[in-house]
Amino acid sequence: MRRTLPLALLAILLLLTACTDKPNSSPQAQSSASNSAVALSEAEKADGQSISSEPSLSAHSRALFEWFDSLGVPNLDNRNYLQIYLGTYWTLGDEKEKPQYSNVFLLESNGTEKKTFTLGMRTVTYSDEKRNMLTRMPYEFKEVDLRKDVIRRLKYLRSRTPEEDRLRHIGRQSSELMELFILARGCSGAGHYQEAEELITFMSEKPELKTLEPLGKEGLQKALAEDMAKSFMWKAVRDFSDPEIPRQDLLQRFREIAKHFPQSSQAVRARESVEILTRMIQEDEAHAQKKVRPLEEMTVQEQVAELIYQLRDQNATQHSQPGSCDIFDDPRDGGWIPRQVEGKGSPATQLVKMGDVALEQLIDAVDDNSFTRCVGFHRNFYFSHHVIRVGECCQTIIDRIQPTGRRFDIEGNPQRAKAAMKIWYLGN
Repeated sequence: MRRTLPLALLAILLLLTACTDKPNSSPQAQSSASNSAVALSEAEKADGQSISSEPSLSAHSRALFEWFDSLGVPNLDNRNYLQIYLGTYWTLGDEKEKPQYSNVFLLESNGTEKKTFTLGMRTVTYSDEKRNMLTRMPYEFKEVDLRKDVIRRLKYLRSRTPEEDRLRHIGRQSSELMELFILARGCSGAGHYQEAEELITFMSEKPELKTLEPLGKEGLQKALAEDMAKSFMWKAVRDFSDPEIPRQDLLQRFREIAKHFPQSSQAVRARESVEILTRMIQEDEAHAQKKVRPLEEMTVQEQVAELIYQLRDQNATQHSQPGSCDIFDDPRDGGWIPRQVEGKGSPATQLVKMGDVALEQLIDAVDDNSFTRCVGFHRNFYFSHHVIRVGECCQTIIDRIQPTGRRFDIEGNPQRAKAAMKIWYLGN
């Protein structure tokens, strides 16, 4: 009995020693193992194996989208993304004719009409009655996956050569930068934050055409504002040629350019246009309130004054490039291809018919900067467009009455130029 007790104590001691060699299964060790599992799980998420966190936009992208939304554009949250078939075209660099499409965000649809917002920042309404000019059929719409379209676009954009980049900018009224930004805003509104961020990053890192330097995040908003202002100005200037668009509507467009893009290169032109159109609209209202007699009942001086006033609605179209807009290509004069038309012709033609008796009043109006409905350009595929002024029309009419070919510097000193013209044409 006395021998058994020491042996039992020795066995217990050996058993306790052996237990200390086993792995630690204390709560602290379990916590450490749990942390390792979490770290592994996070690593797997980083590798894209599983995504449980909600993606979000960067502060920079949010600020850009908030700025865009402040420009009076439609809200692009949760909009259907549509593709419109336009027909087939030959475009620069194409080896054969191929189908062309336009992509839009759907704003409203009532079955017969679709109100859309284009990637060129235009609100366009399509109706069943409006036919595609190329196909002569109603426009065809197809809903497409915005996220997949953006992924496809980015893949193509990243694969382009510098020469392909250069060619794609020719003839575009809206810049590619602006179109990609609108796509990014659409992605943001649909919850595709990763694609929105990728588009913003691509735009920031893409070399600018003139400087060949990346815009960077700081320069992106400035570049977008410049492109947007230019696009809106181009459209507004071209629309002077459409007499169905009231001057009040044109005025509002220039006001918006001046308001939303005050630092752009178009701001000065926009503010000047606002000033001129405001005056013209006031003159139109005053003229409408007067009891205007038929030309036949007016004196010669009154007739000339009335026809000079009507030059603001002279509506010639330019048909060649390079070239210029001939103010006598007005529909009332037979248009570009002269044909017999009823009536006495456009105001410009009627003034020419009056001859020398109209010269003095025409000379007095050569510095009238009122807009006409005639738009000229150097090339129609880049922004060289300008609206011909009433004063320019007067100079052209004077040269048609007395074709001496001499031109006077009206802009430098209008009063001196008028005095010189009266000596040249009238001898006084």
